[in-house]
Amino acid sequence: MPTRTSLASLAALRALLALALAALFAAEARAARFTVCTFSFNSPDELAVFRARLPPADFDVVDLTPALLPTQTAHAARAEREGKRAPDSPWLLELCRPALRCDVVVHSAEFAGRFFGAYGASLSLQDMEEASCQPRCAGLFSTPREVFLLACNTLATKDQDSRTPREYLEILLEHGFDRSSAERAVEMRYGPLGPSFRESLRRAFAGVPRIYGFTSVAPHGEYSAPRLERYFRAKGDYASWLALAGRSETPNRELLAAFAGTDLVQIPGLRPSDPGAADRDRICALYDERRGLPERMRIVQQLMAREDFLAFVPTMEVFFNRHPAQLLQGEARQVFLAMQAREDARSRVLELVRDLGVSTSRLELAHLAHHLEWMTADEFRALAVDSAMQLLAQPLTSEAVDIVCEISKHQPIGDAIVLDDLPEKTFREPEGIRMVDCLRPADRRVSERLLAALDDLDVTVRLWAAYALSHRMPLDEATMVRLARHLRAEPAELRERLAWMFRMQSPLSDTVRRAVARHDPRLAEQLAGLEKSSQAGGARPRGRRGREP
Repeated sequence: MPTRTSLASLAALRALLALALAALFAAEARAARFTVCTFSFNSPDELAVFRARLPPADFDVVDLTPALLPTQTAHAARAEREGKRAPDSPWLLELCRPALRCDVVVHSAEFAGRFFGAYGASLSLQDMEEASCQPRCAGLFSTPREVFLLACNTLATKDQDSRTPREYLEILLEHGFDRSSAERAVEMRYGPLGPSFRESLRRAFAGVPRIYGFTSVAPHGEYSAPRLERYFRAKGDYASWLALAGRSETPNRELLAAFAGTDLVQIPGLRPSDPGAADRDRICALYDERRGLPERMRIVQQLMAREDFLAFVPTMEVFFNRHPAQLLQGEARQVFLAMQAREDARSRVLELVRDLGVSTSRLELAHLAHHLEWMTADEFRALAVDSAMQLLAQPLTSEAVDIVCEISKHQPIGDAIVLDDLPEKTFREPEGIRMVDCLRPADRRVSERLLAALDDLDVTVRLWAAYALSHRMPLDEATMVRLARHLRAEPAELRERLAWMFRMQSPLSDTVRRAVARHDPRLAEQLAGLEKSSQAGGARPRGRRGREP
C-alpha cells in the first residue's frame, strides 16, 4: 500500500512531468515563428510597441493595411480598364490566401461601425463579416490565438452603460472627435440597426479564444502605448506564453492589469455552441454565391419576419445590392413580393429613415427601402443629395468622406453638386480630393481646382488630384496642355497616371501634341505611334492605351 510520502513524491513527479511536457510543446510550437498581422489606420504609437517588443527571431510582423492611394487595389485597376467604377468587393478579400495564417491580429484605429483614422483607409464591419465567411480568409479570422481591437467601442453592446448617450457624446468630443463623427458614433453605438459591435466582431472572429477590446472609450494611441509596454514587460517571454496559452480562453491577467482603469475587456469569439452561431451560418449563406438564389431569398425572408430584423439590415443591404429586385425571377421573385408586402416592416423602416441622422446606417436603411420599392427613386435621390450637402457643411473627416463615397456608390449625384458647394479646404487635403473623386461633380470648374492641386507640396494630394482628373475625361484642350507641364513631376506614380490619361484621350490636337513633346518627347513618340496604328486600322498595342497604371 503506498505511503503518504510516496504519494506526495508521485504527485511531485507528475507535476514535473507536466512542466517538462509543456516546455517541450512550447519549444516545438516556437520552432516556427509567430505571425502578427497588423491593421494601422490612425497613429503609429501602438504598433510601434509591438514591433519593438516582439523579437524578429520569434515573430514576423506584417502590416496589411493598404495605403489609401489611387493604385491601392487590383479591383480598382480592373474596373478602370473596363470603364467602370470599382466593384464593391472589399479590399480585405484581396489579402486572403491560404498561406496567410496570423497568430495575432492587431487593429489600431478609430472605430464607429468601421475602423478608420487619419491614414485614410477604412474597414467596415460588413467587409469583415463577408471576409470571415470565406474559407480562404481563415488565417485572418479563425486561426488567430488572440486579437487586439485597439479602438473605442469595439466590444460594446447595445445596452446603455453608466453614461447616457448625451454624456457619451460629450466624452467623445473631449477625446478629440469632431461633433459630426461623435454624433454618428453614438448613433451606431446605441441605435437599432445592425448587431452590437461586440456580437458583430465575435461573429467575424468566430473560434478565436481571446479577443481584447473596449466596451466604451479607449485611450488614444499615445496613452495606450505605455500600457502596452507595461504589458509586454510583465508578460516576459511573449512567444513562450503564446505557445503555452494556445487556444485557451483563460483571462490574460497581465494585459487586463496593464489597462486597469480603462474599459478593456477580454472575450472569446463566437463558439459553435453559442446561440448566435446559427445566425452566423445564415449570414454566411447569404454571401455564398454557390447557393441558389431562391434559397438565399428565403433566408432573407425568414430574417425579415423576426422581431429583431433591423439587426440584419446591413447584411440585407449588401445582398440586395448584388441581387436587385428588378432582376429577380421565378421563385425568387415570388419570395421578394411576399417580403415587399410586409406592412409592419415597411412602417418600421420608413419611420427610422426619417428619424436617423446622416450616417451610413441611414443610407443603408434607405437603400434597402428603395430595393424593396418602399421608397421611390426620386425620394431616395433627394435623401442622398440632402445627406451629401449636410456632410459637405461639416468638418472634413475620413468617416464623413466614407459616407459621401457610400452615397455616391448607391446614387450618383455629381450633377447636383457645384464647385461652390465644396469648402475651400477640400482641394488641399487628400481626403477632400478623395471625396471629390467619389462625388464627381459635373461642374467643369472642379477640373480647374484639381489641376491646381497638382502643384501642392503634399505628394498624396498630387496623386489624388491626378486620379480624380483621370475620371473626368475627356478633358478640354487647355486642361490637357496644362497637364503636360507635369509629365516630369514626382513621384513616378503621378507621371504614370498622367501618361495614361494622354494615351486614353488620343487622338490629340496638334497643340496638345506639341505640349507633350516639350515635356516628354518619348511619350510624344508613343502617342504618335498609337495614332498612326489607329488610323491604319491596326490593333492598339496591348498594355499601352488601355492599361490602368
